[in-house]
Amino acid sequence: MIPDVYKVDIEDWYRNPRIKIPFRIIKTHEPFDLISDYRIIYLFRHPADCLCSYYHYQLRSPKFRKNNSGIDEFCLNLINQWCGHINSYLEAAKTDSDRLLFVSYESLNNNPIEFLKNACNFMDLDITESQAKIAVTNQQFRQLKSLSQQGDSQTLGFAENGGYQNFFRRGEINSSAQELSGNTRETINHKSQNLYNQMRELESQKVTNINSN
Repeated sequence: MIPDVYKVDIEDWYRNPRIKIPFRIIKTHEPFDLISDYRIIYLFRHPADCLCSYYHYQLRSPKFRKNNSGIDEFCLNLINQWCGHINSYLEAAKTDSDRLLFVSYESLNNNPIEFLKNACNFMDLDITESQAKIAVTNQQFRQLKSLSQQGDSQTLGFAENGGYQNFFRRGEINSSAQELSGNTRETINHKSQNLYNQMRELESQKVTNINSN
């Protein structure tokens, strides 16, 4: 029940009687400077994997497929954009760290229950261990992929333009090693690894602070 601001009227969603939490949780892809003064949970992923995933998402578009120049060129063309997006939140963390929670795809994949409890603590929401386990079970990648093949937007909780084909693709860590050339991965890592490492460090610090409070 988290609305996508690019697809739904947020005000209509807020009036939904099913929603019983005291605030809205809204999904966006915006850089920090376009987001108002709210608490932010920033999900990030290793850039090579992130860009490969985005490439395959774009392949759903006939226009993109027609002008497609290949996955390596696509990722190389967008790595600077990835760095700029990440850097906007790194800069914000210098002065607004209290309202930012950084979560890597890698940590989420390895320990989803712990992430969910940390996120709820960050939002001042109570959650039991049992509730966290049920929520994580219901959101397992293979289960969502199976649901997407049925095309039931009501069950999934979101609609996807053009259907759900390949929306849930692989969900693996380091899958880009099988998709990109060695030179492409080296270039991506050279431009972005330091930023990614900084984000992982901030992620670790925030988790430590949450658990110590």
